[in-house]
Amino acid sequence: SAPQAFPASVHALIVGSSAAMVQRHEVLAMLVWSAAAAPWIFCLGSVDEYMDEIFHAPQTRKYCEGRFSEWDPKITTFPGLYVFGAALPNLLGALSPGSGAATLLCSLSFLRAVNVIFGIGSLLVMHLLLKRRMSNGKAAAQALVLSMYPIHFFYTFLYYTDVGSLFWVLLTHHLATPLPSRGLPSRARIFCASLAGLVAVAFRQTNAVWVMFTFGTAALADVSASDKWAPRLSGSEGGDVGLSIGIIATFIWALICELPRLLSRLGTLLLPPALFVAFVVVNGAVVVGDHSNHQAVIHWAQLAYLVAVTTSMWGVFGPQAGISIGNVKAFGAACFGGLKALAITVLALCGLVYALHRYSFAHPFLLADNRHYTFYVWSRFLGRLPGLKEALAPVYLYSAWLCYRRLAGSQSPLWFLIWAIACVLTLVPAHLLEPRYWTTAVILAHVNGPEQTWLGLASVGIACLLVNLATLWIFCFKPFAWPGGEMARFMW
Repeated sequence: SAPQAFPASVHALIVGSSAAMVQRHEVLAMLVWSAAAAPWIFCLGSVDEYMDEIFHAPQTRKYCEGRFSEWDPKITTFPGLYVFGAALPNLLGALSPGSGAATLLCSLSFLRAVNVIFGIGSLLVMHLLLKRRMSNGKAAAQALVLSMYPIHFFYTFLYYTDVGSLFWVLLTHHLATPLPSRGLPSRARIFCASLAGLVAVAFRQTNAVWVMFTFGTAALADVSASDKWAPRLSGSEGGDVGLSIGIIATFIWALICELPRLLSRLGTLLLPPALFVAFVVVNGAVVVGDHSNHQAVIHWAQLAYLVAVTTSMWGVFGPQAGISIGNVKAFGAACFGGLKALAITVLALCGLVYALHRYSFAHPFLLADNRHYTFYVWSRFLGRLPGLKEALAPVYLYSAWLCYRRLAGSQSPLWFLIWAIACVLTLVPAHLLEPRYWTTAVILAHVNGPEQTWLGLASVGIACLLVNLATLWIFCFKPFAWPGGEMARFMW
């Protein structure tokens, strides 16, 4: 099949498939999102720099003032956010010296507005990814609900790296991965994806893994669409259609055989990960600064939290809900449908219980900071009640099974494997129980997941709205005082 032309890809990225500048479904989604966001933009106008903003905002102001050699050693990420935050002020300052525009645009409100723009951009790119596999209206609705994912939505209004990081990862994924049953995008489009990947890594180092994820899924889509490899990878030649050793070995062999061609088309995507690896070798750590508080560990429990959160975004109403009678029955049949299935289930549960018992960690930051909801989840439940972590193993096993079933069904078992490997690489080394770390994995799973019913979207959307209403209202209007008199606010 012929590759996608670069002009067409740019047109699709900016305006979609219609001739109108923005399709009406996109306009409606943006209007609904803006209506949900507007009150909090104004409410947070009275909230001073908070939590990590005390590092991000002053560093950006240094860049606004042209002091690019100054760096706060407590900052752990690359300066992508600060470069973007300071770009417009520096430009206006150069065009109109002494006007004061640069100082105004480096205020906290304008810096937070940068993330709001990235939030709208993320919504649009999610829509572009979803409408590859479903109607335009359903894609817009599903993208809108995903944009309300509570952790993502909350940090849209603060000057953090998360929202911009997600936007650039999604843009890289959109530009580099082919449409269903199509060949690889053009070299020019892949080059643009590589540039977006570089920016993504500049926002957050671990995005190098998600750029590799995009490389892997693009390569998988390409070999799966070929006449040579499609029958072997789909299992139509008599093999197992699931995630078997044979299928994995076939995919690896296909990559080896097609490597010269794949590198000639997708090779530039490997530049951001290669630069990241070089940085780690030179720096001696993944983070830029504050090495002592960000030591890598083996935190397998992170994956259990991730699959539970990913499943929750499928809701609780309708036949496709995360928790439904049909799914529970199917899970029971998969676990107890024979001696082999029962043995695998018992082994999986035993391994999960051991991992939750041995590899569930509480970082000192988690234990010391009562401003985060995770502090209370751990101090009052997971870290306090003996056996509770392990007792949740069946819930996590069900969530992992459902994630596999949904993603393998909408994409392929190999696609799920690539996603799972990326999740391991980005989450397992993280000591801190931090919900923000899950966002990229959750969103990528859902923009590549199955189409949801209108009932399912409504239930998840309403639930997200209520959670967002509660958390942002508490953050804005229910501050409390620390013993030293410092103002504190509850947040994710």
